[in-house]
Amino acid sequence: MIYFRIPIAGAAFLICLCTAGCGEIGSMSPGQMEWVRPDSQAQHAGTVYLVRGWVGIFSGGMDRLGREINDSGVTARVFQHDQCAELARTMAERYRSAPDHEPICMIGHSFGSDDALVIARELDKVGVPVDLIITMDPVDEKVVPKNVKLCVNYWQKGIFGSSNFLRGIPLDQQPGGAGKLINVNLLEDGREFRDANTNHINIDEGPKLHREIIRRVLTTCPERAAWAAMHPMPAAVVHLSPGPAADDRARTAAGRIEPSESKAAPR
Repeated sequence: MIYFRIPIAGAAFLICLCTAGCGEIGSMSPGQMEWVRPDSQAQHAGTVYLVRGWVGIFSGGMDRLGREINDSGVTARVFQHDQCAELARTMAERYRSAPDHEPICMIGHSFGSDDALVIARELDKVGVPVDLIITMDPVDEKVVPKNVKLCVNYWQKGIFGSSNFLRGIPLDQQPGGAGKLINVNLLEDGREFRDANTNHINIDEGPKLHREIIRRVLTTCPERAAWAAMHPMPAAVVHLSPGPAADDRARTAAGRIEPSESKAAPR
């Protein structure tokens, strides 16, 4: 079985596809590591990390999807494929020191899908769960790490046989994981999410697939008030001098009794 990343002829073919209008041109701008934060200030809790495919220029739909997710009220940040290792290290460092962090979502296209799974594997090493991964045509990475709560993989079979060129693949779940994996073959059970000309280059661009992805993101990232209700702040530690009165005030501060219950009310 022959595997290759991007041969010269393949790169030329990709450029031809894009210049023929089959792929939306993306940004070459790298993401900023300062964007990696366990908490956001958006309307919805959580952060979505989007990773473009090879070179980034062939994942223009990821830029637009990021803007649409931001418009929906969830913080979305777009990174380049070649930032995978640095992004994984940064997320591992910052999220493991914040155990009550907001939801982590990752979305990848092509090699960016592979990157999302690699990053999740690095987060698993430091005990950080990933709430949602959405992949569009992953290329080489085949296993969803056990710390991923939900992975939805939208894929189409490649046109070059057993090679990994311009293909998508179904994923398997790592043994021992309690998460859920959904493989959606866009040529079979997921035809309602594709357009007639959907291919590996432009799978990240379709409006129908964008709407479905945003629906899943909003399910994972609730509005801030709902998130706060599900994750109340821990009760403050009350430091008081010892004695019956202090014990009474401590119980009152903890919400277990009202002050009037601590002793008989004066008559």
